[in-house]
Amino acid sequence: MKDIVIGTAGHIDHGKTTVIKYLTGVDTDTLPEEAKRGMTIDLGFTYFELSTGDKIGIIDVPGHEKFIKNMVAGATGIDYILFIIACDDGIMPQTIEHADIINLLGIKKGVILLTKRDLATDERVEEIKTDIKSTFKNSIISQLPILEISSKSLESFTELKYFLEKDLASIKAKSETKKPFKLSIDRVFSIKGFGTVVTGTPAQGIVKKDDALTLYPKMIDVKIRGIENHGIKVDFLSSGNRCALNLSGVETSEIKRGDILAPKGSMFITSKIDCFFTLLKGKKSIKNNHRIRLHIGTNEIIGKIKLLGTDLLEGGNSSFIQIDLEKPLVCSTGEIGILRTYSPMDTIGGIKIISPLGQKTKRNNTSYIQSLKSLMGENKEKIEEIIKNSSSNLITAKEVSIYLGKEITDDEIIELNDNIIRFKISEESKYFHIKNYNFLKNSIQEYLEKFHINNSLKKGASRSEIKNKFFNAFKTKEYNIVLEDLQNDFLNVDKDSISLKSFSIKLSKENKVLKDQIFKIYKDFSFSPKSVQEIEENFLNKEEFYKLHNYMLDTEFMVPLTKNMYVLKGFFKEAEIRLRKHFAHHDKLDLSTFKTLLNTSRKFALLYLEKFDELEITKRIEDYRILKMEENK
Repeated sequence: MKDIVIGTAGHIDHGKTTVIKYLTGVDTDTLPEEAKRGMTIDLGFTYFELSTGDKIGIIDVPGHEKFIKNMVAGATGIDYILFIIACDDGIMPQTIEHADIINLLGIKKGVILLTKRDLATDERVEEIKTDIKSTFKNSIISQLPILEISSKSLESFTELKYFLEKDLASIKAKSETKKPFKLSIDRVFSIKGFGTVVTGTPAQGIVKKDDALTLYPKMIDVKIRGIENHGIKVDFLSSGNRCALNLSGVETSEIKRGDILAPKGSMFITSKIDCFFTLLKGKKSIKNNHRIRLHIGTNEIIGKIKLLGTDLLEGGNSSFIQIDLEKPLVCSTGEIGILRTYSPMDTIGGIKIISPLGQKTKRNNTSYIQSLKSLMGENKEKIEEIIKNSSSNLITAKEVSIYLGKEITDDEIIELNDNIIRFKISEESKYFHIKNYNFLKNSIQEYLEKFHINNSLKKGASRSEIKNKFFNAFKTKEYNIVLEDLQNDFLNVDKDSISLKSFSIKLSKENKVLKDQIFKIYKDFSFSPKSVQEIEENFLNKEEFYKLHNYMLDTEFMVPLTKNMYVLKGFFKEAEIRLRKHFAHHDKLDLSTFKTLLNTSRKFALLYLEKFDELEITKRIEDYRILKMEENK
């Protein structure tokens, strides 16, 4: 079955609903208010069958100017337009506005229907045809065929059906893309025995029974219990088909018109979007901070335009813009929307979303504008720009797909660009742009060069310091993998510190003298050291003392027993040797025995034992220790 949706467009009371009634036998003025007022004020839905048995969906779009947002909501999913002009009135203001919207939404196929033919002379009809060619000379409307119909002539509707049968057959079936399913909800209601039902026309993707989706922007997880297409139950449905979805996991009170159904993580929720904007010819020029109404899907959101790279946009021209929205929008890359002035309401142009997550920027930021140009380029250029824009983190193929607006595989990313670096993190490929990688390398190198100058006796910056400064958005595994790659290049990395390969500590004569003095003091203490605060009293230059003391600690001349008490590494190793010799002949070791082994006080013997416990050499049980390795045998 072809996934084709037909829409109607035209001024109020020009006969759109009547045309559909003759085609389908259904009156789409379904709401009491519509029937009373004789006009369609909300979207009406039905279908008619071709001789092949294919069902073609029809949306009756309201024509009243006040309800233009409904027209945009309907037109978003339309493939073929019935552009209706009454012969008695001719072209009216909303006729022109609807034509603008049709062009902006990219609808290319359709037919012009001159209704109420019985109310006009032949001369009047020819005059209208001439007006059509003149008024819409720069529009797709001027290229559409024209048919004349009348409610007084059933034959004219038979001819219309025959024409549609042939013209719709020429429309190629939509090729299924890799885009995720997306439905803008236009109606929500409850059916006894079934529960919550929503309707709409999927803009992209396929939905299947039992699919798990998310209701945006409330982020409610739902499940598809059932699917109907024009009253017929189906197991799956593709884009372009009218559908009613029976949902579980959500109440009707939690859903409103304009909400989106899509897979989790496939949509953006944003208040700032970067777009390519075309201002309609003949419209007043637009200045910065112009207040507008954005119509996208079934949503209407108020916002302000920030012109990028220009101070004024004249009618008929295009520009990159950033729209600051007054409330969050659920959207994806590549979506098309309509802009109308805030007041009085008038359609002024159309937008295509280039980047759903616009960043705060100055209006004449040339690098930002160049990035947007790249995001409008070919697939290869888009992918590279997306990865480049993820400068503070690694990005997966799935995340690239979300920004791109369609699914892309790891192989496609690698094949498309030589400027992309791939890292394997727990069997998942993540990507970094070579420009960002080189910038990261240079930044770390510059930082460590200054660090080594200011900290000549430190073996390097701490791993946590480098992570917080340069890898703040990276997960620990990602940080370690990239660090390993950098280590192969120009870094020395150990468990505690990071330094440049070109760096080594060089002690001056004064440093060596001071180091020997500190070493001698600790050697004289043997197994019974004093606190570092007591030792510093032996030195006049406290700052230099601590530099050398920290150097000796970093280079493992000493071992910390507490945060302010240290022992020479040789004495600590000797203490461990004596401990192990004891366990060669005994199963247990108490504090008193170890005190005797070291010829020290209970205070220091306890510090050693607690350190051995911390290093998992020993284990305390009540008031004695056992050798940890013996416990594991």
